[in-house]
Amino acid sequence: MIPTLAEIKINLNNALQYMRFNSAQIPTTPVTAKLFWQSFFAAVLCLPGTIYVSAAQPLDTAPTIDLFALLLIDSLFYIISWVAYPVMMHLLLVLHKKEKQFGIFIIHYNWLQVWQSVIFVLLLVILQSHILPDALGSLVSLICLLYILATQAYMTKITLETGWFSATAFVFFNIVLAQAILALNQDMMYL
Repeated sequence: MIPTLAEIKINLNNALQYMRFNSAQIPTTPVTAKLFWQSFFAAVLCLPGTIYVSAAQPLDTAPTIDLFALLLIDSLFYIISWVAYPVMMHLLLVLHKKEKQFGIFIIHYNWLQVWQSVIFVLLLVILQSHILPDALGSLVSLICLLYILATQAYMTKITLETGWFSATAFVFFNIVLAQAILALNQDMMYL
């Protein structure tokens, strides 16, 4: 299910409101299976940024596998990263008796990933162009990372109707899961 351009625009605008810490501007919409599955189209929109960020990061040592296998493994782990977090979040939300908010959480989480990807790409372009001194570039990177984590926690707090502590815990769970997937992906490059 591919969303229309108008639906993409509406969803990206809603996600942008989270980036502005302004959930009052987001209309409440009933969660449907169509909206849920359409939100995974955000993975398609994030793909160019992910490819750029991955290609721009130098590796310590050259991979021991050929280029086709490398692309296949990276593609597989990209899909895994988009599926693993929703599956694990569903389990956690069932444990916390918040499974009713799962659909709206994933819809907003997926579309928020597009804006976060844009920030990472812009940050990488700025850092690679050496416009900023190294110390200032590191500070800007830290500020961007904290901002992204704060917006994700804010979105989690609003959609799951929970407090800041729980929202922050869910964000840290996302970080741990993402790092585990990344470590496994990098281990596969040196088989």
